[in-house]
Amino acid sequence: MTLKQQFSLLTGLLVVVLWVGNLLVTVMNGRDYFQQQLNGRAYDAATSLALSMSQVDSQDEVQLSRLMDALFDRGFFESIELIRISGEPLHRRARQALTQSPAPLWFQEWVDLELIPAEADVTSGWQRLGTIKVTSHTDFAYRDLWAMVRAELIWFGWVLLVSLIALQLLLQWLFRPLIKVEEQALAICDKDWREQEDIPKPRELRRMVLAMNKMVRKLRTIFDEQSAMAEQLREASFQDEVTGLLNRHGFDQRLSHVLESEEEHSGLLLLLQLQGFAEFNQQHGRREGDERLQQVAAALNQWHRQQQAVLIGRRSGADISIYLPCSDEHQAQQRLQQIFSELASGVLSQRQQGAGDALMFHIGAVYLQGQTEALQPSLIKADTALRQAQRQSQSSYQFYARTEHTPSQTAPQEWGAFEWQKLLQQVLAEQQIQLQYLPVIASGDSAIKQIEVFSRIQWQGESLSAARFWPMVEQHQLAAQFDLCIVEKVLIALRHSNNHNQHQSDEVRLCLNISPASVMDDQFHVLLPELLQQYSDVAGCLSLEVPEFAITHIESSLLNLFAAVQVSGVTLGVDKVGTGSLAFAYLQRLPLDYVRIDGSFNRGLHQAQDHRFFIQSMVQIAHNLDLQVWGEGLEEQADIDVLKQTGVDGMSGFYYSRPISDLSQALNWQL
Repeated sequence: MTLKQQFSLLTGLLVVVLWVGNLLVTVMNGRDYFQQQLNGRAYDAATSLALSMSQVDSQDEVQLSRLMDALFDRGFFESIELIRISGEPLHRRARQALTQSPAPLWFQEWVDLELIPAEADVTSGWQRLGTIKVTSHTDFAYRDLWAMVRAELIWFGWVLLVSLIALQLLLQWLFRPLIKVEEQALAICDKDWREQEDIPKPRELRRMVLAMNKMVRKLRTIFDEQSAMAEQLREASFQDEVTGLLNRHGFDQRLSHVLESEEEHSGLLLLLQLQGFAEFNQQHGRREGDERLQQVAAALNQWHRQQQAVLIGRRSGADISIYLPCSDEHQAQQRLQQIFSELASGVLSQRQQGAGDALMFHIGAVYLQGQTEALQPSLIKADTALRQAQRQSQSSYQFYARTEHTPSQTAPQEWGAFEWQKLLQQVLAEQQIQLQYLPVIASGDSAIKQIEVFSRIQWQGESLSAARFWPMVEQHQLAAQFDLCIVEKVLIALRHSNNHNQHQSDEVRLCLNISPASVMDDQFHVLLPELLQQYSDVAGCLSLEVPEFAITHIESSLLNLFAAVQVSGVTLGVDKVGTGSLAFAYLQRLPLDYVRIDGSFNRGLHQAQDHRFFIQSMVQIAHNLDLQVWGEGLEEQADIDVLKQTGVDGMSGFYYSRPISDLSQALNWQL
């Protein structure tokens, strides 16, 4: 029962109690009054009639009857009786004084009027002729009493109605601040720290609202301080203060995670160096040298915005390292030429730099593809190509070509852009996408809480991971179609698992990475909700993930997309947390359910104190916002032990399980 209902019930009970009490007093007083009046009237009538009869001959019954009728016909008396000395009675009686019942029978039984017959002696001189008895009729008294009760009932009914209406209006006005406080508290749970601007005037409500506003400001301050501390830690540990790019440590750490992980990788590693930068600094000053580096960094960041999983870092001085995902060596060479052309015709062109201040640059590049490739040999290959490029007297680039392969390593197949497009379109038409599932277990009881979904395609006998084919998917603008196909295959697998497997997946969510290009696709916003509606029985088991580094450009579209799919029970998460450069305030703005810390922070965690501090800060921030925190890429027990100490909710990695091709097996997987 709501507080309004309780107040209304209490008010109604009070009015009813007042009405009952007032009614009892009124009826009892009225009964006593009418009894006195009726008895008095009967006594007066008996006395008057006795005097009149004393003047009449006692044997003249006609005259006596006339006197009795004259009094009786007025209707106020129930009976008039003359008892003579001889014992012969002469009487008049009436059962009803009114044509209709004056009051309900139960009322007459409840209000019992005790009337006493009035007696008077009829005399002639000193001789007593008889006794006259007169009893008043109660109909008129009951009529008036019942009219009083009905009037009071109507009056109190109106009072009750008006009181309840007035009470509702008053409570609505008084409870308005309480409703806003409730909305404010729920908004805090949804990471929306709003303050109430309309402060109520009643003292108690005013103090409550001011206290809530103070708490909101305190929570916002705590979150801002925690976010600022985490951002400062990330910048100090992984970011170059001049260019805003990754520093050497941050770049090597993330590239090492990509190359040395047992997951397949495919990409282009570049080393870019500005020639004569030290002399440029001496001639023009450090500030202008920093500005030149910042211009180059801004130009390179355009690739970061256009491509997923691009790594750009400043190693030292004018040395910059870049890693771009590529599908094969042919595409890697194309991207190398494109980067060189854009730099040579753009920020590092003689026209833009000035003829006297122009800096030459050289790029060395190597294509990396496979599994568990060491970082240092890869950098050595890129550096070798860079030294070859530096032999040129002008800006140039050199690609490190792999001319031979070990017996256990076969050269990957390569296709041109047209062949890739044909391949991908045929994969979509025939839905040749294969899914793999990786369990995510809770830190406490090791139960499965999530399952990460990965995709592969089979083509001409070769299994291609997303690292191989996804760059071409985005290049040919097929990301939305592939994402829809993957989502549909996951939903089909979920329905099949629920129909044929004893283990129900209602408590386990399947997490899919959605491409930023798909989030920005308006048609995807229409087709995805329709697809989820077709599989509404299992759609609530899905979670969609987007990479952190893309949020800056897709935030508004992501909010619109989530609003469309939220009704299906889909939740939202952020992947690759820590790889972006944006402030952590997005955790408050977006309707997130969880975050997943990038695996580069978990690799070698037991030896990296700065990584541990960063993860602990992220866990504290996320938990304060009621978000779950998951780790990925775990391959060593020592890293797992340290990660559990940071307070994450769960983790995944090849240490626990390899990707599983059957969803039912993944759901039934046990540690």
